[in-house]
Amino acid sequence: MSRGLRIRAALEHVALVLLGLGGPFAYAMASPIYSSGDEAAHVDYALQVWHGHLPVFEDGLELRNAVGVHPPVQWTSHHPPLLYLLLSPFVGPLADAGHIEAAGMAGRFVMVALSVVLLYTVRGIGRLLVPDVAGVGLASALVVGLSVWFVRLGGSVYTDTLAALVSALAFYALLRLARGTTPVRDSVLFALACAGCALSRFSLLPVAILFAVAAIVIGHLPGPLRPRHAWLAAVAAGVAVVGSSLWFYLRNIALTGNASGGHPDWAAEHTSRVARPAPDVAADPSFWTVMSEQFSVGTYPALPRALEASWPWTLLLFALPTLVGIVLFVVRALRGRGDRAVRIVLLLTALAVCGGVAIMQILHTAGGGSAFARYFFAMLPFLAPLLVLPLLWLRGLPLVAWTLARAILLGLEIAATLARQLRGAQAAIYPEWTWLGFGVAIAGAVLALAVLVGRRRRTEPA
Repeated sequence: MSRGLRIRAALEHVALVLLGLGGPFAYAMASPIYSSGDEAAHVDYALQVWHGHLPVFEDGLELRNAVGVHPPVQWTSHHPPLLYLLLSPFVGPLADAGHIEAAGMAGRFVMVALSVVLLYTVRGIGRLLVPDVAGVGLASALVVGLSVWFVRLGGSVYTDTLAALVSALAFYALLRLARGTTPVRDSVLFALACAGCALSRFSLLPVAILFAVAAIVIGHLPGPLRPRHAWLAAVAAGVAVVGSSLWFYLRNIALTGNASGGHPDWAAEHTSRVARPAPDVAADPSFWTVMSEQFSVGTYPALPRALEASWPWTLLLFALPTLVGIVLFVVRALRGRGDRAVRIVLLLTALAVCGGVAIMQILHTAGGGSAFARYFFAMLPFLAPLLVLPLLWLRGLPLVAWTLARAILLGLEIAATLARQLRGAQAAIYPEWTWLGFGVAIAGAVLALAVLVGRRRRTEPA
């Protein structure tokens, strides 16, 4: 590797780390710990794992947080335990020592670290899914790192960041398998990532199955992956999923009567959520408007009144470039030679994951669940390489404009978070550290743009 390539690779790593740390850290500093009931319940789950047992819905929380929201029941007890195993060594000792708020913040810092790993995984997906376009990997990580939900979820103790990470890792392993270069090693990674899906969320079980089926299909298409290696990966994934998580879903059935572990009767009695037919939810434009807000959320008083609505930003920063990118990907795949069928299957797999996420959220909302845009965040690692394809035209100038728009919106979103007025006693916030984190994120984004624009100037004709 030449000296110039080594320098560019080092700068790319710096950009990814700054971007992955900065935004989530900023939100962790701007939002009072336990200001959401879900966060308190997630931290409590980790505490109970530290104490050597799993939580039970009716038993409530062991965590005694004096600020924020204290849920009346343990409404995250139905989640598989992988996230809480990761959090417990950081949360447990601090909570046991009486440092309840510090325990929650320690949990947030673990999520910040996972956010960096997620960006590296997204970069890997972009590189392998679109290997013939320079810079797609880093550009994909850039757009995910500037997502409002990457920032919010990476700075909060929720399961969404881990769910996005393990499903992205499974897809990354599938992409590596499709190359057929190290099938045994990639099969191990694939099996572990699929097991991670099953141990993170019930809704990721169909995703793991989809990946296993896709591996088998790819193994029987013209390409480097041999059928026996494809079957090895699929069977290994199935064994890993069953061996790692079957016990937990049997426990859910024993406690609640269903594998997902939900308590719809309690929710119907104690919340204002109302069930409605799934077709009504699917046909509701407001549902799609809210759920698609991956790069813009709510209104920002600092913006001109005409720009307060979030849907124009969703259209310009998300929907339109993604649709154009899908068309570009298909055109490039059909122009390819021996691997065109494999590339189409990989695209269909990515889109099927997104469709599955949407269907599950429709059913969840129809059953009286909440419609939060964070549930669609799991789509972004799969869509990011497609989203950036048109943004890399004209030597990356559209990507520069896209990043500038997102940086401005992100600053407004962070300012709005700092200005929130929450009811009841709340933990402290740290504005100076918040803006430092924002500055770190912007520095990472600028450095990523510099690497991308410089690379394309060297690889494209004038």
